[in-house]
Amino acid sequence: MYAYYPGRTFPSISVTGNYCELRCEHCYGKYLSHMIHIRTPEELIDFVIKNRNKINGFLLSGGSLKNGKVPLADYAVAVRWIKENTDLLVNIHTGLIDDEDIEYLKEMSPDHISFDVVGADETVSEIFHLDKGVSDYFKALELLDRSRLVYSPHIIIGLHFGKIIGERKAIKFISKLKNFSSLVLLVLIPTRGTPMENVSIRVEEVEDIMKYAASKISPNKIILGCMRPRNLIDIEQFAVDLGFRGVVLPSPKTVQHAKNKGIEVVVKNTCCVF
Repeated sequence: MYAYYPGRTFPSISVTGNYCELRCEHCYGKYLSHMIHIRTPEELIDFVIKNRNKINGFLLSGGSLKNGKVPLADYAVAVRWIKENTDLLVNIHTGLIDDEDIEYLKEMSPDHISFDVVGADETVSEIFHLDKGVSDYFKALELLDRSRLVYSPHIIIGLHFGKIIGERKAIKFISKLKNFSSLVLLVLIPTRGTPMENVSIRVEEVEDIMKYAASKISPNKIILGCMRPRNLIDIEQFAVDLGFRGVVLPSPKTVQHAKNKGIEVVVKNTCCVF
């Protein structure tokens, strides 16, 4: 089992600062404030040159525009330069994509693409505030699957105010794809200052989705990701019991739980997709 500890050696970068046009119900842009803010391709290259000996790589992301996209196209040349001139790993968090985005992603040639997917139209409209539907997310997944780019779908369990709506549909669709490297399962964090700050997370429902995912996709291709309430240690240990490939920031109890089962724990200081 891999235990992922990204930390300072694998920072998250926002190309929009704290700005996001969608203001999704679960986030409200709060998570952007914890990222490194870089506003131009030149700044990104400067950051890499100054820090290349201190980091293993980085996640490039940011707030979304009204169309659901993260404005990353202008960074294609910079990312390509970084890939050609350094050994850093680059993970691109795209937001919603279409054909024209595949072109700049191919130009970037990143090590990995992380793509958030949902399985309910009401979640797209009521949580993401997008005039789109599940079909747009599934089409994006098909584009990625045909592109030969390395990618991993991400699903937030309980995203719809803690309710399970569409998670199984998304997992079922992903299970039919051929070329994704991993499925990353996340869990809604009731974040202070958002409309979801008082939402309750039901562990048994989260575990039901984890179990369903493991029944549709090889557990060795599933990871319990970084976004989840840290007090839910039970689901970490459940991921170990199901045979998941890895857990991000596992508690010491979870690491010991794995070792007690005779499972070798391998530490990685990167994003979980690597």
